[in-house]
Amino acid sequence: MQSIKVEEAWVNVLAHVYKAVDWKKIRGKSAYDVFEHRLEFSKYEPDIPSVLQRLCNSLSLQAPPLPLDDIEFLRENEKEALKVLRKWTKLLVLKAAKRAKELKSGVSLNNWLGGE
Repeated sequence: MQSIKVEEAWVNVLAHVYKAVDWKKIRGKSAYDVFEHRLEFSKYEPDIPSVLQRLCNSLSLQAPPLPLDDIEFLRENEKEALKVLRKWTKLLVLKAAKRAKELKSGVSLNNWLGGE
């Protein structure tokens, strides 16, 4: 059950990072590929702040607006959070990209379906 909450927190944090990137200035095959590659590069840092710092630096982000409550939750559950990140990187990237598009459009599929 805790893994699901950790996954949701990662998706939200990564979606905010993804949304903050100026993709016109980033070279690569696709935004998904570039983002996943940069996350793969960052995921073996020793703690959550270091992972986020390396990821943001690799995407030329100085101080993106990130959800601090989710970051604190990930830090409080750091062992599980790093395990989830290292095991499910590709899934997290796909979900984060989808969530980032929802954030940009201001529409959530859950809201549209009558969910939370």
